[in-house]
Amino acid sequence: MRSAAIRPDGRSPIDIAITGANGAVGKALIERLGSNATTRPARLRALVRDPGRSANLSDLPAELIQVDYDDTKSLERAVAGAGCVAHLAGSLVPRAGDSLLGANLLTTKNVAEASRAQGVKSFVYLSFPGADARSENEYLRTKGQAEDVIAENFASGAIFRVPMILGLDCPAMNQIKRLLGSSVIPLVAGGAVRIQPIYLGDVISAIEWAILHPEAPLARVNLVGPETLFYRDLLMRAGLRLGKRPRILPIPRRPARAASGIIGRFSPSSPMSRTVFDVIFYEHLCNDEEARNTMSIPRTGVDEILDLSLPHRE
Repeated sequence: MRSAAIRPDGRSPIDIAITGANGAVGKALIERLGSNATTRPARLRALVRDPGRSANLSDLPAELIQVDYDDTKSLERAVAGAGCVAHLAGSLVPRAGDSLLGANLLTTKNVAEASRAQGVKSFVYLSFPGADARSENEYLRTKGQAEDVIAENFASGAIFRVPMILGLDCPAMNQIKRLLGSSVIPLVAGGAVRIQPIYLGDVISAIEWAILHPEAPLARVNLVGPETLFYRDLLMRAGLRLGKRPRILPIPRRPARAASGIIGRFSPSSPMSRTVFDVIFYEHLCNDEEARNTMSIPRTGVDEILDLSLPHRE
């Protein structure tokens, strides 16, 4: 794909490579970059592990490139000539046979080092609030370690720490719809966990901003939604739009956490492991003043997010 569009600084269009491109964020990013005539890249590459599972990208304006995240040479070939890499690959619940270390740290290390070797100047990464290389939680630790790897390899770009992302086809939104399919919803602590969900479109706007400002110094930026609310309240507000009024069944936190530890001992990659439990059922709230002051991107409120993502019933 070629275009005569130029960046805001007047320079020629940037060449962009996106890892984890077949996820909800990657697909939305490709749609945004490919449809906006003022920011359309000179070349847009969608890097995926399995093209057979990337049918959602077939009609989008990006080159589909198969990569092996364990093979540095494969990655170097995939990013050669790119000016920016948006690294979206990673997971809280790794696929079978993988681990949090592999999915979040080793994959990031290999992509970052391959990108630097090929002269990529700007690197954009999605992390999570509370990421810390010294955390006892393996997910937060591997995310924090990945952030450090990026900081060691790049002086430009952005590390966005994003919480629950809500939008069409987002895993969190799909989970909400699944839960609302039941008349009774069991929730740890009755869903009394405060969250700061952010709209998918706002995340895409932030990534787009970072891509179009490749000379901006690398920063770790909290990127959260404008509202803080309990998860149960999010469910109820979503339920109103779907004509659902489920009853919430509170599950005591302590025995639920103990059960997650037992499950995780026998199945470390389980979506019910202790690591996952402590990420989902504990609060990771943060201030996004830096993001608001730096990018001036409007944040979408929860009600508008739900209106955009769910069918509305009177």
